[in-house]
Amino acid sequence: MKKLVHDCESISWIVRCALLSAAMLAGEAVAQMHAVPITEATKAYAMDGYRVLPPPGKNWFEMQRNRELALFGKRLDSTTHSFGATAASGLVDDKFETREKFQEYVNKLRTAELDAKRFRVIEFESAVDDTFPAWCVRYRLKHTDRDAALARNRTLLTEDIGVTCLHPNKSNLIVDVGYSERGRPAELSAELSAELRKEGERFMRSLEFIRP
Repeated sequence: MKKLVHDCESISWIVRCALLSAAMLAGEAVAQMHAVPITEATKAYAMDGYRVLPPPGKNWFEMQRNRELALFGKRLDSTTHSFGATAASGLVDDKFETREKFQEYVNKLRTAELDAKRFRVIEFESAVDDTFPAWCVRYRLKHTDRDAALARNRTLLTEDIGVTCLHPNKSNLIVDVGYSERGRPAELSAELSAELRKEGERFMRSLEFIRP
């Protein structure tokens, strides 16, 4: 079995780096994480102010877990194709008068501090998501990765998809749940990718808020 590893680059705040970390699970080690197989798909992870179910499907591993972060990786056969899922939370000092102001904050948060020497943003989009009982913004960020260790000088594509929410009972708590995929263009457009993203969507939609 391949080693599943964690690489958080230089992004300081946990909510900013979580999905980027999840996209780096296939072989470029900065710090070795644990890799515990997911065997109870219906057992929720109780986090700080919310809970989520682990990602559904086969070959998922828990990489890291505490009250602020749950990081999961899925074992794939390709050295260039990786898929991860993340639930993270963090406290903020900002106050948001409207959902639109919160969306502006999320837009800046999701595109900030990417290393320009390695990454280039191709597409970014966001929209208010009314399916959760909180102020939530769904986003999709697509960017290139020009320095992946096992890519053999090939530029890879990464897509981060998730939802960032302001906790309904604690106005300074941000919750971010989503999934990330990285690989060669052909890998991201393949049938396998579509199945992976279904699992990512089910994980993201399992988000349930509880009182902190």
